[in-house]
Amino acid sequence: MTLFTKKENEKPDEERTNEMSTLGERLAFARKNKGLTQDELANHLDVTPQAISKWENNLSCPDILLLPKISEILGVGIEELLTGSEKREAAVRIPLTDNSKLRLKINISPVNKKPTKITVPVALVKKIARIGNGISGIVGGDTISSSQMEEILSLAEEGATGEILNIEADDGTIIKIEISQ
Repeated sequence: MTLFTKKENEKPDEERTNEMSTLGERLAFARKNKGLTQDELANHLDVTPQAISKWENNLSCPDILLLPKISEILGVGIEELLTGSEKREAAVRIPLTDNSKLRLKINISPVNKKPTKITVPVALVKKIARIGNGISGIVGGDTISSSQMEEILSLAEEGATGEILNIEADDGTIIKIEISQ
């Protein structure tokens, strides 16, 4: 049962219909259901109240990067916000990986030099990252910021695998980071 449809024995609600056809209607309903004003939601999302109003009146849509935070604040799944329906089961379910077995593979290929390949357990990289710059010294100074490394570790915790980063530094050095089991 979704937030946006009536329960079987529920009395009709003037604000809610069986089909809320727009994202704006669903956002407004979920916000009101949480007891938030447009100003309060705007403050949580670091946007203007006018932006919230535009979303709810279908004049614009929130940035896609805001959807996870909107979903969290309103207590409604992203798919439910976008479609009005609860998340459907995927045809194929991929089990989450055991994060303790994840490895961070770092390939550093400087121009006219032999490449360096490093494979480190993600758990160790997390500990190094807590100490300070740790990993940035390994992968070329300022080429990878601590915030980028935090994002890579976050992706690993969420079960992401594959090539996560492929950048070319100012000096032509190519750095590739991959998460694997």
